[in-house]
Amino acid sequence: MRKFVFGLMGLMLLCAFALAACGESSVAASPTDTAAPALPTATTAPAPTATTGGAASAGVIGMGGTTFSHASTTIKVGQSVTFLDPSDSGGVHNIVTGSAGKFTAAAGAPSAFATADGVNFAPGDSQTFTFTTAGTYTFTCTIHPNMRATVTVKP
Repeated sequence: MRKFVFGLMGLMLLCAFALAACGESSVAASPTDTAAPALPTATTAPAPTATTGGAASAGVIGMGGTTFSHASTTIKVGQSVTFLDPSDSGGVHNIVTGSAGKFTAAAGAPSAFATADGVNFAPGDSQTFTFTTAGTYTFTCTIHPNMRATVTVKP
């Protein structure tokens, strides 16, 4: 029994040395080696800055997993709205003009919304659209029919 205990302790000691050797590097860094850049650690999505048509974004429609988190905004003709699907709480969406998950053509809406194909979003995506015609535009998600957002564009 004594041989078994000493043998087991020796094996455990050998494993400990082997694991310790795997965790260290004996190669010295050359003067030209540089550290890898740090990865971003932000936990919230950055504010949208991209624009379409040269106009600054005047409104935001935010998306959650199955709902719009900011479901309405009011802007003026020529201004833009950013549709934001945050990486930490968003979901996969296909946004169209219409309601209850069904596409309905909306004259004057940005051309990206002119067909039933809509605009696809994944967590972390944001897209900005310029509205050039006054009116009220209703948006829905074909994947989550209960989602509804409204953009009101004033002259």
